[in-house]
Amino acid sequence: MDSTNPESIFSCLLPEKNHCSPRVLPGELCLFVGSSQWESIIEATWASHFTTFLWPDAVGVQAEASNCTNKLPRLSLEAVPGVSADQPHFQALSLWSTLARRLLTPNVSRSEDPLSQCYWLMHVDGRSYINIPRIAERLDCVAGLQPEYYALSAMIGESRVGLADESTGYVFGRKLLFHLHSSGWVEKCAREFSNSEDAQGFGWTWPSGFYVSLCLWWHQRLRSQRLGDPLQEVLTRSLPRGRDSPLHRLRSLHPSGHCILCAAASSPSSLREIHRRVQIASPGEKDVARDSLRAEVGCFVHSLAEPEALAPPWSYRVARAIARCPLKLALGQQPEIGVSILKQELLRPSLPKGAAAAYLRGRRKELCILMPATDATPTQVDRAVAAVETWARRYLPSAGRVTGRTLALLYSRHPLLETWKDFTLSLHGDLDMRHPKFNALRFVYMWLTLATHLATYCDFWMKADMDAYVNIPRIRQALRFMNASEKIYAGAVTFSHGPGYETWNTFAHGIGYIISRAALRAAVPGLRKCMDQLLQFRLEAIEDMLLGACLRKVEIYPRELGHMIYNYRSGQVQRVLEEKPLVTHRVDEDEMYRLHTAVADEPKMVELSPEEKKMRHCEDLLEPAMCIRLLCFSNKLLWMSSSFRP
Repeated sequence: MDSTNPESIFSCLLPEKNHCSPRVLPGELCLFVGSSQWESIIEATWASHFTTFLWPDAVGVQAEASNCTNKLPRLSLEAVPGVSADQPHFQALSLWSTLARRLLTPNVSRSEDPLSQCYWLMHVDGRSYINIPRIAERLDCVAGLQPEYYALSAMIGESRVGLADESTGYVFGRKLLFHLHSSGWVEKCAREFSNSEDAQGFGWTWPSGFYVSLCLWWHQRLRSQRLGDPLQEVLTRSLPRGRDSPLHRLRSLHPSGHCILCAAASSPSSLREIHRRVQIASPGEKDVARDSLRAEVGCFVHSLAEPEALAPPWSYRVARAIARCPLKLALGQQPEIGVSILKQELLRPSLPKGAAAAYLRGRRKELCILMPATDATPTQVDRAVAAVETWARRYLPSAGRVTGRTLALLYSRHPLLETWKDFTLSLHGDLDMRHPKFNALRFVYMWLTLATHLATYCDFWMKADMDAYVNIPRIRQALRFMNASEKIYAGAVTFSHGPGYETWNTFAHGIGYIISRAALRAAVPGLRKCMDQLLQFRLEAIEDMLLGACLRKVEIYPRELGHMIYNYRSGQVQRVLEEKPLVTHRVDEDEMYRLHTAVADEPKMVELSPEEKKMRHCEDLLEPAMCIRLLCFSNKLLWMSSSFRP
């Protein structure tokens, strides 16, 4: 590859795919690419350090690429007894035979041979885009399950047997390959096909890997297990143009296109475009808003909702492992709570404990604000600090007591700072998936816990993002026109669409929304159903969209709360002062202080009467009904004293 070629330079800049920095990690996913005419574009897009091209004229495996001007390694294919190199089943049979011998040869130094780092071995052709990081994550989820033989997008054969080939990719684990090699399966397959004129009725027009999967079923009763979701993650080859083309299908997946495992390409330019759309963040990306949106959207496997509905169906063990994988990753190597106990807690939340829960169980509040906190990144911690020190400070518990009828609390498994311990709501089953933008599990569990144990302690409950500036006085003013005994779910009403843009639903945007105590109590059945669905197959769902779906199950629909700014840009302080929004989003941590200073110095729009001031002050200390009675009694005394005054 020419060092002056922009594509060459671009490939060096790709995150986690840098060919200039050698990676030596055990259990690597190694790809073997055959029949490719697009070598340079593959190297510049999806190829990793462990991608090898199968070329008949290559001699052995070359040394690792020392810089981006060198090409990726080649693997020469050994002869297979009874099979000529021009027969369609030669490449796949020779590939697996060659790899098994190389990995089992004791004379090869493990530290020098790139193949020594391979555990997962994948065969693909050169006309597809392979999302290596996503496939590697999926394989990590199913590690340890037997047999280690997977197909990204299996075809359906006789007796509903999944057959795989390299057009969408199939994978062997090293242990399974060693077992097959010891059984002499390649020689058996060669004899099987040499004695047949038409491949036992299947013909000779299939890709090379097809005959491998066919032979494994005949002789080993071994069939590939599904690894990909045809509804979203795997785009098989189809018509090259129009609405059925792979590129068009990829566009329709926006903004979750980065979740695919494989996409067929019709040309090198198509492969480059697929790569651009799959990358969450890539050098030269001009559309910052789209880039950010993709980064916020999680990946989940749609078809796990009905694993038996596909042909071939999902293996139960594979489906279960993939569905629980994000949960296990979030728990870590030494979890404080096991998966089974955690699932019970998520479905049947226990009574919240700690100082923050005690503040909630005090006398009833008018407004309780929950601010989800995470230390997933330093930026998230900085945002939490900024929110605590600006708009939320006045409403956080201070000196062990709550002042007023508005309460703000942080929400996280553990306090981000020791000094925040008393006003951090820490729930037993709170699990930070390390991606706060789409971690619906945390929020559904939070709302289910509050609905089960604390719903009546607050008239209105509010969830606010850490990168949102919330004008609490204006929020309280908007709530004065609402009845907490009604089922109210209010915020910035936003539309979401289903596949193909055919169905549209509404939800309250996650920057800040309100749920009344009546709505929260009524939402328990819907929240439990959603939690059950999350635990089964959708752990990485988007928070605000899913909550809207949970509330729709109990016929609670969003309404507008008031004006909000959702596209704030740095330096637009004057815009906030003019528009007077309830919530401003997205506000960086430095900008949060400047905005708070400006809003705090803003002159009041309406001067309150003495009676209104008394009422506001009284409501901060007592229940509204008690305030009315006290003020009426006070006015009565004042009238009596003035009437009898001489």
